[in-house]
Amino acid sequence: MILICDSGSTKADWVLLDGKNIFSEFQTDGLNPVHLPGEIISEIISAEKNISMHAQRIDDVHFFGSGSGNAEGRTRMEEVLKKIFPSAKISVENDLAGAAVATCGSMPGVVAILGTGSNCCFYDGAGIRIKNYGLGYILGDEGSGAWFGKNFLRAFLYGQLPEKIHAVFQSEFKTDREKAIEAVYRKPNANLYLSSFMPFITMHRTEPYVMKLLEEGLSEFFDTAISGFDESENHPVHFVGSVASLLEAEIRELGKEKNLRIGKILKRPIDGLKEHFLSK
Repeated sequence: MILICDSGSTKADWVLLDGKNIFSEFQTDGLNPVHLPGEIISEIISAEKNISMHAQRIDDVHFFGSGSGNAEGRTRMEEVLKKIFPSAKISVENDLAGAAVATCGSMPGVVAILGTGSNCCFYDGAGIRIKNYGLGYILGDEGSGAWFGKNFLRAFLYGQLPEKIHAVFQSEFKTDREKAIEAVYRKPNANLYLSSFMPFITMHRTEPYVMKLLEEGLSEFFDTAISGFDESENHPVHFVGSVASLLEAEIRELGKEKNLRIGKILKRPIDGLKEHFLSK
């Protein structure tokens, strides 16, 4: 049996394959080795019945996750997985690698993540090459849910939103300056708080103000991240993530304007990952 996981900091998507069949699909809490100690990660994995009941039958584990891009995070995750699956072959890579395999399979391409955060890489069919992106929601994350949420919330607090949108937003979220400051500066996971406004933003995408905001965020991401890879001129550019899924029409339109070939756009990398491993 083959166990595949695509994990972010908040949730992890899993699929268990038995030969050429999907045995089960499920979710757990996120498993980021930068934020969680090994014993907590182990508890989360072991508590999942789909895993504990079949751990001895699992031959291969492919883990793709945020926080597993550096040597320390990768080693910590490998140690946890080896204890749970002592007889299995373990592979641990970061979420960008997972996005690359999910969209490209074994073919080369530029791969972008647009979710709560944003990032980009070039995949040569075997491994990824990254640049100086992924700076987080304070310094970077252009085109992400956190970026859009931050800029929209700031406009709301400054009174710069169109009157109609301002009123609807205030009615739905019942926020003000004090509540926003508390959520952003004093509570954890400010990036998740900011990105939580993304569904509201896209719901009003036909409003000129919101349309302009979406264009600015995506243009910044294209100009900052994608344009840094010359390969984007000759290879498809794929996207994964919740924001990419919400903004598929805008992404494809902008791609045409910039003479880029937009490839797959997946909301969940796990969907592409299971197809890849089922086809092997």
